[in-house]
Amino acid sequence: MFIIKYIPFLGLALIILIGCLIAYERRPSLDRAVVFGSLAVYLICVAWLLFTPGQYFFDPYAYYARYFYWHHAKIIYYPSALRSMGSYMNIVMTIPAGVYLGILFHRHLNWLTVILCAGLVGIFNEGNQLILDMIINIQRTVDITDVLTNAAGVVIGYLAFYCLVRPWLKNTSFA
Repeated sequence: MFIIKYIPFLGLALIILIGCLIAYERRPSLDRAVVFGSLAVYLICVAWLLFTPGQYFFDPYAYYARYFYWHHAKIIYYPSALRSMGSYMNIVMTIPAGVYLGILFHRHLNWLTVILCAGLVGIFNEGNQLILDMIINIQRTVDITDVLTNAAGVVIGYLAFYCLVRPWLKNTSFA
């Protein structure tokens, strides 16, 4: 019965691989192979971190966290762990998402769209943890702090892209 908890991750990993292969095949080149290959590895690693069974979140900063249980899901609805190492790791985890967002969609983005996408990344991550915890009890904590830190990581990553990668991207065939 425990193996059922890994089925969502395996399905998502398969979708990621197929999506990256299809995107690469549209215009194959070495730079696109590097970008889409590394994107697939990154997304599968993040999916592993987020959507496989884990332990409920126990952090000293979350001792006073305001939470409730909805079915099996523990939901922390008040941002209380912004000083914890887990919050910083959530930011670091999503910085590459902001860089990839810039690389793949730099022609279509403005800062409002980036901030909206950043918020949607955080909501997607925590929302799917909530759904999976309610359906198959993957023992993840759904935390509003994680939504905020995931969004911050995407914005920081896009800022890094904007300052460091964007000038270089204009001189490559990927643009």
